[in-house]
Amino acid sequence: MNARIAIVVPRCHERLVGGAEALAWQYAQLLSKQYAVEVLTSTAFDYMRWDNDLKAGVEEREGISIRRFHVARGRTPYFHSLHRNLLDAFARSAEKPPQARYCWPEALEEEFIRAQGPNCPELEAHLAAHADDYAAVFFLPYLYPMTLDGIRAMPHRRWALVPALHDEPPAYLKTFAHMARSAPRVLWNAEAERRLGARIWNLDGGNVVSMTVATELVTPAREASPYVLYCGRIDVSKGCQQLLDGFAAFKAAHPQSDLQLVLTGNDVLGIGNRRDVRYLGFVEEQRKFELMAGAVAFVQPSPYESLSIVLLEAMAQGTPMIVNGQCEVLVDHVNMSGSGLIYRNQREFVDALARASALDARKRSRQGEKARDYVLANYSREQVTARLQAEVEALASA
Repeated sequence: MNARIAIVVPRCHERLVGGAEALAWQYAQLLSKQYAVEVLTSTAFDYMRWDNDLKAGVEEREGISIRRFHVARGRTPYFHSLHRNLLDAFARSAEKPPQARYCWPEALEEEFIRAQGPNCPELEAHLAAHADDYAAVFFLPYLYPMTLDGIRAMPHRRWALVPALHDEPPAYLKTFAHMARSAPRVLWNAEAERRLGARIWNLDGGNVVSMTVATELVTPAREASPYVLYCGRIDVSKGCQQLLDGFAAFKAAHPQSDLQLVLTGNDVLGIGNRRDVRYLGFVEEQRKFELMAGAVAFVQPSPYESLSIVLLEAMAQGTPMIVNGQCEVLVDHVNMSGSGLIYRNQREFVDALARASALDARKRSRQGEKARDYVLANYSREQVTARLQAEVEALASA
């Protein structure tokens, strides 16, 4: 029988298509060719409350076992008051070094972590009782109590942390730095993420494993007007309010432009009716890739990314990109590929939209070729699978 591998992630469902959920499922798929894989997760679907939306127990999907555990404590208004306190403390400590951004006692840090949910004590009990059944256990992302408490339940050292680390206020809690430095192995998504871990967690080492993205070229969408595209969760934390405001500023500065902004995904923000803004909701993967291929540019406004799957997917379609310069990972994608535009404020965003719109066919094609070549050179299935299997073998032999 193949060795068993466990992947611990807060949510797992076929309709969850981005972020840590996508990374965890891809790792499960890649490893299932050689190992018996279980995804250990919660019964929650919505991260805003962590309610028990799904049935506890075991589900089989694509030859992978998904074992869901009951959420004993989700997220309540109490968390939001703690979160406001955390943001206030973070803002007041802006001049301090990363390791001194908070003066919270350990108990308050852990209360914040558990208040955000999901808390699944039955999962912890499962790991404590059955960890020896697994040759390796992967925990992701760093942020949630399932990771912190699951790691503490482990009776052996055959586990790894996949942080999916963003430069965000909670990352500066000392509890997370201690957890990361205790990890036998750390798997990063990008070099910029590893640099961030060194900077705020004082953590050296770990390997960049990353993930693969779809690279098969599709026929570009034919829309009535030229458009720039955003795909993903439409939320303030993803920079989407700034995206909408910046696009409105562009239309005010260029009233004759027929450029539209097209968005797909879960609208947490509430877009409403806006000039030349089209919200398509959830779209099928094929439709998403077609929209990417046909876009004037793909916009990634998020200030917090450890990789950005959708950006790499758009790059693989040969689409020029416009990215938020506040995010080091996104800046690396632009600089290392030699393609794309970076903005750091609204004026620069308006200028980037104007420059992208003005690209002629030859220049746009050249930008797209560089973007696609970068993805093919760094994120192939063979490369990622080999790096991931090396991590399993290192853990299993520990």
